[in-house]
Amino acid sequence: MKKKEFIKIINEEISNFDFLGSEKRLQEENDLRLLSSEDFQKQFICDSLLSINDYRKTERNRKIKINVTDATIDGDWENDFGDASYLTLFYGLEIEYKHDETQAPVKFTLIFDSDKISIGKGGYYTPARLGGTPDTDREAEGEAYFTHLNWDDIQVTMWSPDGDEIDFLAFKHAPRNIQTLFIREYTEGFIENRTLSIEDNSSRYNNMSKSPYC
Repeated sequence: MKKKEFIKIINEEISNFDFLGSEKRLQEENDLRLLSSEDFQKQFICDSLLSINDYRKTERNRKIKINVTDATIDGDWENDFGDASYLTLFYGLEIEYKHDETQAPVKFTLIFDSDKISIGKGGYYTPARLGGTPDTDREAEGEAYFTHLNWDDIQVTMWSPDGDEIDFLAFKHAPRNIQTLFIREYTEGFIENRTLSIEDNSSRYNNMSKSPYC
């Protein structure tokens, strides 16, 4: 192979490599700008809340894919009814969001965390009665649940795939009831699976109608 042809091939390979690298960087920059857009964030919040209405749940699941990356919960919730007062939470989610049918999904991370979520615990407990007769003996029984959980104690942050924090403007500017619904949408199932059921569902399905946000 002649030297001139060899150099030409090398230059073409370098050019192709630089092009691919530049294309990747450009895509990352475009995604970062999109993630920082309040309109994009608002669209994501509203699409997240579609599953509150069961008939639109399929549409929500088609647009938003979720992968749990880190999930821990603690606190004194197992204490007696009058002594249970708080939960701690860290819940990290990788999100793949198809905001536009003509474009590839956008990836980012959501983190829900709190060092102290205020709770109230209710229920009942009846101790066992043994040693009598079959008619009077009974096993212990009881039920426990959260009568209150302060969703406002949970912080929400958004992160790029490279670990840059995104200013979640749409969440900050959303009405309080929308913020609460968004937090519950992503964390309530996890909290109930790891701890107790949450009795207070009164505002979950009604608050959407109280705001023109979506």
